[in-house]
Amino acid sequence: MQHESTPPFRFRTPPGWPTPSAEWVELHQAAEPAADWSPAPGIPAAPAGWRFWSVVPRSFRAYLPPRARRLRVAQWTGLVVALVALAGVLVVTAVGGPSVLALVPLVAGVAVLVVASSRRADLAARTAASVRDDAAAWRPTEVPSRARAARPDLDEDAAVAAWEAAAWGLATAHPFVTAPTQDGSAVAPGTVPASIRRGSRAVFGLTAGVAALLLVVGAGASVVPVVHAAQQFGAGSTLAYGWQGDPGPGDGDSSGPDQSDQSTWTSDDGTITAKFISDDDTWQATCGATDFTENCSAWTIGGECDGSARITIGFADAEGGADVRTDTRTVLLTAGTPLILTEPGPEAWSDIEDATCSAPAKSPVAVTRKQLDSDDEDADGSWPDGCVDFGCAGWEITPEADCPSATVLFSVDEEVGTLPAPHDLVVTTALHAGKPVDVWAGGAWSSDDDATLAQVTCG
Repeated sequence: MQHESTPPFRFRTPPGWPTPSAEWVELHQAAEPAADWSPAPGIPAAPAGWRFWSVVPRSFRAYLPPRARRLRVAQWTGLVVALVALAGVLVVTAVGGPSVLALVPLVAGVAVLVVASSRRADLAARTAASVRDDAAAWRPTEVPSRARAARPDLDEDAAVAAWEAAAWGLATAHPFVTAPTQDGSAVAPGTVPASIRRGSRAVFGLTAGVAALLLVVGAGASVVPVVHAAQQFGAGSTLAYGWQGDPGPGDGDSSGPDQSDQSTWTSDDGTITAKFISDDDTWQATCGATDFTENCSAWTIGGECDGSARITIGFADAEGGADVRTDTRTVLLTAGTPLILTEPGPEAWSDIEDATCSAPAKSPVAVTRKQLDSDDEDADGSWPDGCVDFGCAGWEITPEADCPSATVLFSVDEEVGTLPAPHDLVVTTALHAGKPVDVWAGGAWSSDDDATLAQVTCG
C-alpha cells in the first residue's frame, strides 16, 4: 500500500456528499460502503449502483505483477497478427487467390488476443482485490494510530470518531461500514470489488466482440465485395484497452435516442448558434471533467453575439416528447470564441429551445478560490474521470452565499477534441455558503497557464 505516492484508486464522491480527505481515500482503497451508509446524519445514501472507485491508470500499473507486462505484449502481438492476416485475406481475395489459407494465422492471432485479454483482466481484478484487502488489514491499526497522533487529548474511541469527522470535513461522522455479500456475510479476502468487476467484464466483452468481428470479416471476405470487406475492417479495428470510465454521449443504453445527428440550432435573430457535442474526445474533455450522477449533455454555443446571453434547455424522456423540465442559464459569450455549455440531468433527450442575446447579466457570486494541483495528493479523492486522458485545471471555491445551480465560466487556452484554442467552458454546481467545492476545467493541464476561472454567477 505504501510503495506508490498516489493511490491506485480514486474515490468518486456521490452527489450530496462532502469530499473525503486524501488520508481517508488512502486508508479505504476500493472499499465498498454498505448500501444504506452515508458519512453523517442528514446526508443521503449514495444512489443505487453508484461506482465509488475508479482506477488511476498510472498508479495502478505500478501494483500489477511483472506478468501483466508480458500479457500486454501478447495482446498486441495477437492483434497485430490478426490484422496482418486479415489484410492478407483481403488482398488474396482481391486477386482471386485462395484466401482461406490466410484464415489460419487470423484465427491464431484472435485466439492469442482473447486469451491474453482474459488473463490480463483476471490479473488486474485480483490485483484490485489485493489492494482492497491490504487497506482493510492496515486500517484497524493505522486509523487509531493516526487519530491518537492528531488528538492526543482524547481516548482512542473519541480520537477515532474525531478523525472520521475531520476526514469528511464535518462535526460528526458515521463509522465506516463496508458492504456485505449477498448472503449477508462479510466480504471475503480476495473477492473482487464490485466496481472493478464491472469494469473488467466490460473490457473483456469489448475485446471479445472485436475479435469476433475480425473473424466474421475475414471469413466473409471471400464471398463479399472487397470494398465492403474493407469497410467492415475499418469498423472492426477500433479496440480499446484498459479500464473503462464514465460513458460518452453515444454509450450507455442502446435503446435510448441518439442525439449525434442533431443539426445546428440557430436563434430567431440569427446571432446565436448551438450544436450538440457528439464526438467522444470532446465530450470527455467537457462533460467527462464533471462529476454527474446519470447523464450529461454538452453544446457548442457560437455566433455573432458578444456579451451576456440567456440560453434555455429543454429536457425530455424521449425524442419529440414533452419537456419534463427546462433550465435557463445566463452565460457570457465572446464573438468568435466558442463556448461549451454542459448540463447534467437524468433525462434521455435534451435540446436548446431558446437563446437571447444582450440579456441582463447575472451578478457574480462572491467566492474565495484556491488552485488545485492535479498531481497533489489533496486532489486524489475528487479528480473527475475525464481529467485522466485530457487533463484538468481545478480550483476549490468557497462561496459567501447559497446558490442551488451556479454557472461557473472558464476560459481554456488549449486545443482539445474538436475545440480550438481559446474556447470558453461552462459547468454547473450547487453552492452552499461557507462550504468549499471543487470545480474543474477539462482539456487543460494547469490552472492559470492553460485555463482561468473567469466568473461564478447564480443561474
